Amino acid sequence: MAIEAGGNESRIGRGTKVVGKLSFGATARIEGEVEGEIVGEEVIVTETAVINARITAQSITIAGTVNGDITARQRIELMATARARGTLKTPNLVLHEGAMFDGDCKMPRDKIAA
Repeated sequence: MAIEAGGNESRIGRGTKVVGKLSFGATARIEGEVEGEIVGEEVIVTETAVINARITAQSITIAGTVNGDITARQRIELMATARARGTLKTPNLVLHEGAMFDGDCKMPRDKIAA
């Protein structure tokens, strides 16, 4: 399944479960459940989200639960309520007090190629 968004923001709402590959052309706000792969520009994982997927984007903000490899070309931010497990790859990592992370972190000096 591919979702192309060209507008302001796309949203996977609370109570919604999506399985497959999601591709976003704009900001993606995920409040529900996703299994598979997420690709986009800016991905926001809210506190209610549960994700079992590989995520690749320019910037990724996580406040919910994510299991999988997470790659950001610019920045990954784990909010205080974040629960992340997997490998983080990003040149810039922000980890707020209270966030939980279990896995590996790779921080290349140059931005990660698309």
